[in-house]
Amino acid sequence: MLVQNAYLELGRRSSICYHWLFGSKRDISFLELCKFFFGLPCEFMAKPKIKKIYEHGQNIIVYFNDFVEPLYYPKEMDRHSLYQVISELFYENNWHYYEKMCTNVALDDVVVDCGAAEGLFSLQIARRCKKVYIIEPLPNFVDVLNLTFSQFENVEIIPVALSDSEGHCGMDSKDISSSLIISEPGGQIKVTTIDKLFYERNIPISYIKADIEGYEINMLKGAFMTIKKYKPCIAITTYHKSNHAEWIINYLKQIDEKYKIRLVGIEDKYGAPVMLHATFENQ
Repeated sequence: MLVQNAYLELGRRSSICYHWLFGSKRDISFLELCKFFFGLPCEFMAKPKIKKIYEHGQNIIVYFNDFVEPLYYPKEMDRHSLYQVISELFYENNWHYYEKMCTNVALDDVVVDCGAAEGLFSLQIARRCKKVYIIEPLPNFVDVLNLTFSQFENVEIIPVALSDSEGHCGMDSKDISSSLIISEPGGQIKVTTIDKLFYERNIPISYIKADIEGYEINMLKGAFMTIKKYKPCIAITTYHKSNHAEWIINYLKQIDEKYKIRLVGIEDKYGAPVMLHATFENQ
């Protein structure tokens, strides 16, 4: 498995270098590209951040060096995916890192974590912000989220999927890359919108983090009134589809021209940006 993962990672890094050479460099210097290409695999990046890790019942329990509370992770899921998430969220130079200089989480922020998966991002920020709404539809992740955040009074877990309308659908369960199956409208996964959850309930949010496996645009369409009213910071993945970054930029600018946009990274398949960071100009 390690050899297979290493082979796949080498191919991914080579594709990204190809896009850098023959496509958009996206403000990535040659030195940064070299550091990326020759960087350690995610497992070796993750382990120095872990204080202790062990199996307990149906879960893996992870203690980190940076904070006291443990993270619970389903034992049945690929541990490589856990290491991938840790390497992405603990290193500021990682292109998948959410809190870039313009989108740091502040003390008075009300954060919506869209597609929280195992909840590591929320665990990192919960003790240093006002409120976190964790939105995650996959039942296995919901179970461990309830364990991880059982002692947090400022965290609310909402077990739904997000789109531009309400309903139900199926879900393709693939640990951190699980995605909705819209073609199964009678599925067990409840679907709702950001506007239903926050705008219609007069809940002012100030930060949206999102990685929902290609359904980011659907989520944003269902958040139109929320974004228009509250102007939240947005840190959102754009690597699932080749045109998502351009669409999101145009969408946010239509809502309010004062949004400032920053694109980060290059993904391997399309050469698209990895992340989009948006802040309102008055912030």
